[in-house]
Amino acid sequence: MGHEAFEAPRLATGKTPPRHTPPAPLSATRGDDATPANGAPARRASARWLANLRQRLGSAAVLIALVIGIVFCGGWIAFAAAFIFLCLGAWEMSVMFAKKGWRPQIIISVALGVDFLFAAMFPAQRLLIISGGISACVILSFTVFLLASESFESALRDWAMTIAIPFYLGWPLALFLALRGYDFGYGSTGFWWVVATFGMVWGHDSAAYIAGHFFGKTKLAPRISPAKTWEGFAGGLTLSIIAAFVLTLPIGLPWYAWLSMGALTAVASTIGDLAESLLKRGAGVKDSGQLIPGHGGMLDRMDSLLFAVIVVAAYAAFYDPALLR
Repeated sequence: MGHEAFEAPRLATGKTPPRHTPPAPLSATRGDDATPANGAPARRASARWLANLRQRLGSAAVLIALVIGIVFCGGWIAFAAAFIFLCLGAWEMSVMFAKKGWRPQIIISVALGVDFLFAAMFPAQRLLIISGGISACVILSFTVFLLASESFESALRDWAMTIAIPFYLGWPLALFLALRGYDFGYGSTGFWWVVATFGMVWGHDSAAYIAGHFFGKTKLAPRISPAKTWEGFAGGLTLSIIAAFVLTLPIGLPWYAWLSMGALTAVASTIGDLAESLLKRGAGVKDSGQLIPGHGGMLDRMDSLLFAVIVVAAYAAFYDPALLR
């Protein structure tokens, strides 16, 4: 063929139509939706993270001041605060579980939790209060579900949850009260045991959050909490140990005690956090509530503390046995 075959076709007017020009890549025409090469998504993610961090810090400052004030007072003021935390936590759990059609008897759960709180305030009658409360809760809860018209499977599940909630919430809160005691101010060792518990957990959570953001690569528990990493845990572990050293100086713990307590508290905090994540995943929710800006619900702030205080109470029972009698 001749070269005419390769010429562009002409319109009826004799003009050659314009050649088709492919559209420019989206990244070249829209700077706000650029590809990772220009870093815009990363900048937006960083801006969101910083905004969330500022919100978390603001809420944390208010919470820290409130908690330190409660711990400073101790006694029945601390009891009242623990009662409020118990009720809020139980309410959040009931709302979460209702989304799945689970209906534990929250009133019975709270009643047993309050029984644990009273047991912490009356050491001489502690065993009687606890045993009586558990016995009454088991009998009453079984009676309620026996009379209910639910299926056997639903009744058994809801009964088990009714019994589990006060042990998950009320028992650790009672340990806080038992550790703190009645003495007003910071002169007692009970004040420093409780402050050390909060300090280790807050230090662990903060350092894990920051270290995980900047250095996190290896997933810690991807099935339960995809955001947690081993690098974040290492950062939290470090600050937890430092907090244990600083905040137990008034107690006079030996070096191996504060070192091991700081490490075990970091482990317990992580397990407590993952335990609540498991509950939320089971219920199909992201946060337990929206009570605290940047943090979620009350359970989202209590989860690590609920397990950490068990570790601290064990150390207190060994090194300061008169405290828990």
